[in-house]
Amino acid sequence: MSSVDWHPGSWRDKPAAQLPLYADPDALLAAERSLSQAAPIAPIGESEELKRQLAEAAVGRAFLLQGGDCAETFDGPSLDRVQSLADLFAHLAFTLSAATTTPVVRVARIAGQAAKPRGISTEQRGDQSAPVYRGDLVNGYAFDPASRRADPARMLQGHAHALATKALIDRLPSPLFTSHEALLLPYEEPLVRRDAAGGRHWSVSGHFLWVGDRTRQPGGAHVEFLRGIANPIGIKCGPTLTAQELLALCDLLDPDREPGRLTLIVRLGANQIDAVLPGWMRTLKAADRQPLWVCDPMHGNTERGGPRKLRRYDVMLAEVRRFLAIASAEGIWPGGLHLEMTPEPVTECLGGSGPAHPDDLSDWRSACDPRLNGDQALDFAADVARLAAQAVAA
Repeated sequence: MSSVDWHPGSWRDKPAAQLPLYADPDALLAAERSLSQAAPIAPIGESEELKRQLAEAAVGRAFLLQGGDCAETFDGPSLDRVQSLADLFAHLAFTLSAATTTPVVRVARIAGQAAKPRGISTEQRGDQSAPVYRGDLVNGYAFDPASRRADPARMLQGHAHALATKALIDRLPSPLFTSHEALLLPYEEPLVRRDAAGGRHWSVSGHFLWVGDRTRQPGGAHVEFLRGIANPIGIKCGPTLTAQELLALCDLLDPDREPGRLTLIVRLGANQIDAVLPGWMRTLKAADRQPLWVCDPMHGNTERGGPRKLRRYDVMLAEVRRFLAIASAEGIWPGGLHLEMTPEPVTECLGGSGPAHPDDLSDWRSACDPRLNGDQALDFAADVARLAAQAVAA
């Protein structure tokens, strides 16, 4: 997979979007050196098994359910919370498996999803300003300059938190695979290990890593990093991505067309999916590519305005409905669903079993974007299952 000119640090010669500026280069180097000796979070053998399962999903013999927090925080991981998330996955998987008549691959946004891309670099509140919060892996949530300073020691804290979370997952009867956006490259690079048997480089920071819609530049640092690791990887695909650019990314990230290697996470929005998705699917199909196509109905349907972002259940479901219909029309298996969700009884999204009016979004706990609560997620899975069963029957 990786070409002879790739190594875990070759991204450093490329332009890098969304990376924080660290005031103390020596402290950053010390943290990276510590991470290079740190214990693996995601063993290589488990990542190989996930790739095998995703290969089945890409050809219509399985379905991917990926979900969890928008942004993890460093609150102490608890077995009860991890168990609650696993139970939610189990309920959703049961519903989706019955509709698709396939096994469901369970991949959580967990044990590493603690760095976030942001559209601004500075946050303003009244006459006060501070660097924007970029996730606990980078800086603190509290609105003050000291908390918002990028601190490389947080990478070590993040590794310890992820390792503890993975240990809890391993105690479950049906463990979850882990996933996160490969955003903070100074954290990701030192957590690459070489498989002695096969000679390939693997990330041990998570089983499944993805490149975000803000960092998917073909000549950029994030694509450069991901092209050389052997893990299954994803591309978040937003509406500014052209069909030819998507094909070029597939060629860069999966030149050998390896089964289970590439997942395309579609996040277009209900109002743009019809204009964009058919062209993507036709272009890749004509190029004889068969990635795993997954619908993320959350990120393309985020409304801005007011004190917080907003997502509407009915609008998100509308995007899934069109995703399934378009895939069916193009002769492509609609292979998965990507949700931001929590088992906690939060009120962050409108609709379903949740609040009907923005004024009722009173119990907000997300560190970044709104999530479906447990009841809303169950409703959503049931509605998606109904739509999927109709698509399979057709």
